[in-house]
Amino acid sequence: MGLPVAFGLLLAGAAACGPGGGGGTGLGTGGKQFAPLTIKDESKQPNQAVILGTDENNGSTIVPLPTAPSKGNVDAMFVRMGGAEPPKGGSSPVKLETSPNSDGSVQVGIFEEMSGGTGSQWRAGVWVSAFVASNTLGKDLTDFRFSAASGGYIDGASASGLMAGGFLATMSGAPIDASVTMTGIINPDGTIGPVGGIPEKFVGSIEKGKKKLGFPIGMRWARSAATYEMVDLVKLAKDKGAEAVEIANVYDAYTLLTGKQLPEPVPVPEKEMAIDDDTTKAIEGKYKEWQTRVGNEWAALLQLAQAGRLPDLLKNMAIVAQTYAESAEKLHQQGFIYPAYQKMLQAWIYAASATDTYDILQKIQTGNAQSAFDSLASLDQLEEVSSETFKKIGAIKPTTLGQHLLMIGAFQAALRGWSFKMFASETIENTKRLLGMIAQGNTGDVDLTSPEIANEIVDQVAPTVLLIGRTVGETALAAQKLEFEVEKSVNYICSIPNVKRMSTSFQSAAAAGVTYFETLLVEPMAKQFGMSVEDARQRVALREPDYLTAYVLSRLPTAESGLPAELKAAWDEKSVGWALLSLAASEQAYYTAAALTTKYYSLSVSADATGRVTAVEYEKAFMNMLASAERTARASARAARIATGGIPVQAKLSYQSAILLREGDVNDKLDALEAFWNSSSISQTAVRLARN
Repeated sequence: MGLPVAFGLLLAGAAACGPGGGGGTGLGTGGKQFAPLTIKDESKQPNQAVILGTDENNGSTIVPLPTAPSKGNVDAMFVRMGGAEPPKGGSSPVKLETSPNSDGSVQVGIFEEMSGGTGSQWRAGVWVSAFVASNTLGKDLTDFRFSAASGGYIDGASASGLMAGGFLATMSGAPIDASVTMTGIINPDGTIGPVGGIPEKFVGSIEKGKKKLGFPIGMRWARSAATYEMVDLVKLAKDKGAEAVEIANVYDAYTLLTGKQLPEPVPVPEKEMAIDDDTTKAIEGKYKEWQTRVGNEWAALLQLAQAGRLPDLLKNMAIVAQTYAESAEKLHQQGFIYPAYQKMLQAWIYAASATDTYDILQKIQTGNAQSAFDSLASLDQLEEVSSETFKKIGAIKPTTLGQHLLMIGAFQAALRGWSFKMFASETIENTKRLLGMIAQGNTGDVDLTSPEIANEIVDQVAPTVLLIGRTVGETALAAQKLEFEVEKSVNYICSIPNVKRMSTSFQSAAAAGVTYFETLLVEPMAKQFGMSVEDARQRVALREPDYLTAYVLSRLPTAESGLPAELKAAWDEKSVGWALLSLAASEQAYYTAAALTTKYYSLSVSADATGRVTAVEYEKAFMNMLASAERTARASARAARIATGGIPVQAKLSYQSAILLREGDVNDKLDALEAFWNSSSISQTAVRLARN
């Protein structure tokens, strides 16, 4: 595949049907009932898997697993592009093997026939495939050893859906049909995302004898890499004596490869994802607090705007704040309390950042540049604020499962704020140097009171203050989560060694995902502009701060300096606080990296000069991904309810946000996809904690 459309702009800115429709053979024995926190004995046995919630009566299915190593072969489709020859498709054999793992370590092996034969995108795909396959069977990544061996040179993530289905086949001992294959990227919730070059891949695979070929749901009409024309994949396959089948998720992939049907969780009804009254009332109180704070900031902004004293960027920030506030109040009146709260918090971030920036500008223009410097320094008390918030969360002594999830959710909000702080550090220092120069009179004959110079100063200062505002906002959210995400749940104390193993699993997969994204955008930028990878990393992060979040958090559990190291030393590496912080960071990094891969590789977004997405290339496939992700979030909720006795409040809140966001523009829809994934992630974390 070529580079995504958005890449050039980054440089410039320096419920779906299954495949078979019957005929498959069901696996396992269904109807097993579990009381809360009783799944461990059954689910941790190496000779079986427990798939929770496979019927509407909350019954679960026990699936027998082989206890000996199991092997299977799949053929990964590819399209070769570049050079004088036109794009040409084909397939490459991959040998998969899984076996039970009793020592609790993470073991994912990627074997090459030649040195450097597998690229980073391929390697990341293997990791995510192993992770999703484990989760699908209600297992931990550490319960199995995984290996994928390929011949020749291979890269790209479009075979990750195939490998996830293939790993499921070997884990369950099901033979893989040699006449079938598929293409599509695996998402962290098990849904299958779009990829490019499918017509050429199909032709090349059919020429090698494949009779049934799977493609991501919503991509029946796919663009040819050779002619750029849209091709009907079903007709293409039929004309060549084969069959093309839509694949929505990893369950469909398994059925395609094996002819068998893996038991699938049944979603809870939408009404069961509603937020309870106590949580709603608590959020209502916090909403009103932010609304009052926005009103105070807005009064000052309005006065300045009416006097014609706001520079252009601050006018725009004020408009953004007003838009968020109006949207929040509209949602509040409609009863969408949590999304309203989130938007009102964003309104405050923009409004407060605008007034703080104007305060600094005014001090500069009135000859008090040193005072302006001091104002920025006083705003930049972020390390202390972040540290205190982490310590407050870490001081909790959780005795229920809900408190464990509360700590993880609060840690993740605090970590987002801390990652903004890490990103803001260099920018803050640059802005301080600018204010220091002005304070020392090193500005020549420049008229600091002129509108043109005022705009230039604001253009330098406002982004820094906005980063500070975002850090403060996320940190405040972390603290407030401790107040409104409280819920009654079963008594529970986690196993710290098992939490550490979960954290290591996520960290390994997150690191692979971050590396993949860097090969997609960061490394090509460094090469094209002759800059260091570190400089390119900063350049990309300016447009895509989620990348920096994933990069920083994927390394947090092993950090040897800074706030993470200080917390580890203060709490003790064997403490519950450090174990849950490490898990929160690793999970956040994993899902954020996956969202970036989906955005820039799978969906191939187009963006404007500010980095805001304007379109996705595979719109129909994207809509199907959203529908599948919504269904998966409710299915994961059922599994959590069986394992723990209830659906986590955090999963409900994230689900409600996603329901609203999916009705917005393409950026909102991308956020909705990530919110649905987050809802599933929270429910699945609850299950993992119960299982361990």
